[in-house]
Amino acid sequence: MSKIIYLGGISGSQILDVIMTKPRIALFLQHYLTPSMTFVYRQLLETTTDFHPLVFTSHKLENLDLFPFTEIYFRQRNFIKIKSSRAFNKIYGQNKLLSRKPRLSEKQKLYFSELISKNKVRLIHAHFAPSGLEILPVIRKLNVPLVVNFHGYDGSLLLKYKDYRERLKKLFNDSVILLPSNFMLNEIRKNVGEIKNYDVIYIGIPVTNFKFVERQSVRRKVEKKERIIFLQVSNFVKKKGHIFTILAFNKLLKFYENVELVLAGDGYLKEEIQKCVMKLGISDKVVFLGKVNQEEVITLMNSADVFLHHSITSDEGDKEGIPTVLMEAMATGLPCVSTVHAGIPELITDGINGFLIEERDIEGYVQKMVSLFEKDWKFSNQARKTVINNFNLEIQAERLKELFSKLIK
Repeated sequence: MSKIIYLGGISGSQILDVIMTKPRIALFLQHYLTPSMTFVYRQLLETTTDFHPLVFTSHKLENLDLFPFTEIYFRQRNFIKIKSSRAFNKIYGQNKLLSRKPRLSEKQKLYFSELISKNKVRLIHAHFAPSGLEILPVIRKLNVPLVVNFHGYDGSLLLKYKDYRERLKKLFNDSVILLPSNFMLNEIRKNVGEIKNYDVIYIGIPVTNFKFVERQSVRRKVEKKERIIFLQVSNFVKKKGHIFTILAFNKLLKFYENVELVLAGDGYLKEEIQKCVMKLGISDKVVFLGKVNQEEVITLMNSADVFLHHSITSDEGDKEGIPTVLMEAMATGLPCVSTVHAGIPELITDGINGFLIEERDIEGYVQKMVSLFEKDWKFSNQARKTVINNFNLEIQAERLKELFSKLIK
């Protein structure tokens, strides 16, 4: 039997609303959702246990088959062309419609303001700083708490622009800032200044989806003359460092021939990497799979022997947060070889739960891979333990929801 609580001055229907409904919040972002934004979708679903989330998007709506959600509100600007820097066109493509000077049109402001008021939205969670800058004028008028999640380019590449840094100072005054790594926190402090209200909350992964796999060590498989499979899953963009993986793998072939490199993903650099593989004459050793879904990623990880992710700072200054695909691979027990880049050292400790090398260090890359062939490194259990303890989506989402609850009170 339900217990009815009397709230003075509130009608019976309002009492039921209080009892039966969860606080409404809104996720705001420019683009819903590219395949590389799976982490946003996972976090969104986690919030549904305590809140009633709506999704607002201002520039582009796609991949609803991959990321279905009931309440998505989309209002695009009246004109399609949005001025963007040459760096953005080069890295993300014009269709991403990203800019260091983001703004909503007056009609968009009115649209989202009415949505917030009509739905009694108690808090806005903006993913990526440009989204936070877009919605800032709206929340100032409505006096709704704003939480802004930085992720990668917004805390690296864009920081070189003075006008963007000045806008961030205003954003810092009126919102709570969430950072994906301590590295990015320090980068923003160094380039912009102190942040009044902030927290570092790792994105995390759904650990239960990535089962631990008992594997033979790479050295043991080499002794048995079995094929060793190296795997990289990522978009073909500069900061994923595919060219360095290819060059290092080519050198590895001089030590061991019974190896294969599997590259899953798509992107504007894919054709260039394919041409490099052909030029080196190793096409029979490198497999390009194209786009893969989560189930396919899990299957690939379960059958691989080593996971590679050579993150680099692009020429334009773009950096990672902490790649969730590394967390996924580690959760399955895959030995990982990555780089001392952005927040990755907060996930991987060299020689303890994986290997780290300096960015663009091809010789060091080869040495770490050869080391896996020559010595039994006990990375697997420690790698999974790291993810379970510190990069577990369920745990990190609880921290996020606790923050939301405090702010809407």
